[in-house]
Amino acid sequence: MAKKAGKPERKKQAVASRKKVVSAKRRAAVLKRVKPKSSETKPASKKIKTRSVPTRPLANRTGPALRPLPTNKATPGIRPLATRKPLAPRRLMLPPKIVSAQPITVPAPIRPRPVIKTKMLSREFLMELSKAIRDAVAPSVRAVRGREVVGQATSGDATFQLDKTAEKALLAFLKSAKMSVAYYSEDTGYTTFTSGPPQHLLIVDPIDGTRAAKSGFESCVVAVGSTRVIERPHMADVDNGCVVEILGDKAFYAERGQGARIYVDGHARKARLSTNTNLETVTWAMTVPARPAELVFPTAAKLIDLTSLKGGFFACNSTSYSLTRLLTNQLDACVDFANRYLRDIPAAVRDQFINAGRGIVLGIAPYDIAASLLIAQEAGCTVTDAYGKNFDDVLLLDSSEANHQSMVAAANAELHQKLLSFFDTRINQFEQLLKRRAELTAHV
Repeated sequence: MAKKAGKPERKKQAVASRKKVVSAKRRAAVLKRVKPKSSETKPASKKIKTRSVPTRPLANRTGPALRPLPTNKATPGIRPLATRKPLAPRRLMLPPKIVSAQPITVPAPIRPRPVIKTKMLSREFLMELSKAIRDAVAPSVRAVRGREVVGQATSGDATFQLDKTAEKALLAFLKSAKMSVAYYSEDTGYTTFTSGPPQHLLIVDPIDGTRAAKSGFESCVVAVGSTRVIERPHMADVDNGCVVEILGDKAFYAERGQGARIYVDGHARKARLSTNTNLETVTWAMTVPARPAELVFPTAAKLIDLTSLKGGFFACNSTSYSLTRLLTNQLDACVDFANRYLRDIPAAVRDQFINAGRGIVLGIAPYDIAASLLIAQEAGCTVTDAYGKNFDDVLLLDSSEANHQSMVAAANAELHQKLLSFFDTRINQFEQLLKRRAELTAHV
């Protein structure tokens, strides 16, 4: 039996045990001081537990069978599967389909008008030219002189002594102005007298309404239109125009896109257009020189009878004078439909036109309306040919028979439509009648 340790021995063991504890605490404190600071604050990263997915089919897996999920048994807070609404299928955003199989057509480009590179002739220049011609012929008109026929114009119309006087005044003014200008007139055609290439082109009718002028009537005017010197100019290329009364005190002026004005003693006035649309009270004029009377008067007879009492009918010799009367509210409308017969049934009516023109066919030439058409349109009037077409593509320097025109003009669009419909019906009726007559004559 071992002997128990004595008291001194136990005391030594207790001291040694205390020394080991103190030494361990000191060693731990030293290690804590030398450990990096970042390791003290940075928390230890947690390991993410992952669940491995078996690569073999579930049917081939070994182990306890999987418990099936409940289908009909209600679970607190969860709706049974059988009563749940099926989820709506997700729509895919696909590009829209092209439904129409028709090919896409690109509209044809509009024929561009020539770009204005030079400034148009001024209103003052056109006014001074027109008044110079007026001052040269007015004394003869008031004295009822200048009736003598002295030649033939480029259009085939008769040239009177008054026309020669007007042409001389036109040439004298342009020479004194010393401007790079060419001109086209009724009697001389295209003329230029500048040393260099002209920049501007004047379309001049020195006296529109010579038959009225040689008899001293007021229905005669000087008409001047202006454009640039371009290849094959059309009516739509006219930049500005001026019409001056020979015996009156009015002058009419318009620039394309800028409206029209009436000038009296240098003061401008606005146009006064008629609003009348009642055919019974219409005041209108029809151009008649060299138009077959047996053709045009029967066509217009019903309208003449309808308007003769409460309205008014006038046989006129100047288209420019008639068009400018629309601006003064003296006329509601003016027409010249004869050329439509010549275009529709030339074989049946050509002889009648030749007889009326004493050997030639006459009609509205572009120089007759170059200035007055622009003025009427800029004032707000409706002007077309007898088919309802505008004059934009009419050649400006062609006075041949093939380029003669018809015209239906009115102070407002509603009246124009009524007149166009009336004359269209009457012309069609007479054309059918003339065709039947021609067929009967051929059989005889």
